[in-house]
Amino acid sequence: MTGRTPIILAVSVVLLAGYIFFFERDRPARSEIEARAGFLVQSLVHERVSRIHISSADEQIVMSREGEGFDESWTIEEPVEEVADLGRVADFLQNWEFSIATRTLENPSAEDVQSFGLDTPRAFVRFEMGRAEVTVSLGAGTPVDGGGYVRIDDRDQTMVVPESVVELFELGAEHFRIKNDGGAPDLADLLDAEVSEDAAAP
Repeated sequence: MTGRTPIILAVSVVLLAGYIFFFERDRPARSEIEARAGFLVQSLVHERVSRIHISSADEQIVMSREGEGFDESWTIEEPVEEVADLGRVADFLQNWEFSIATRTLENPSAEDVQSFGLDTPRAFVRFEMGRAEVTVSLGAGTPVDGGGYVRIDDRDQTMVVPESVVELFELGAEHFRIKNDGGAPDLADLLDAEVSEDAAAP
């Protein structure tokens, strides 16, 4: 062993540690993935998601998260910048987190991928977890028993999913907007009612 060998090894360790810190730290741990065995998107961890991109022929939606826990908030960045409904975003993520494929097709041929419509997907949802990300693409084809064909990242698998999962690709920005009144009565209507009551009083 030469005198330079320990230096080379030390540099290699530092570079490896740097790679892990910057590129792997946001990815789910192996234990988290193993705990999610059986779910459609095993690498999706709700609490780690910092950005969501929903793309379809009708609309492009981008949402981003700020803060954590009680300080968490979501903002719609596209198509128009505005505050997102925290509950609706949470429901969206939870629905994805616990989605299950009805069946998985291993190693589909190029002809299969084309017939499923995954060579030119009609929609996709991308979840960013810091520097890590996972993309779920929806094919243009429709299984004989309904639902849709999806692929996760560029894996050599095709999953058949129920209609409830297909519907998650079709949600528009309107779904995530905060409704102005939140179901509460309009203040102007209350004031008008009070004025009418006063006018009617003897």
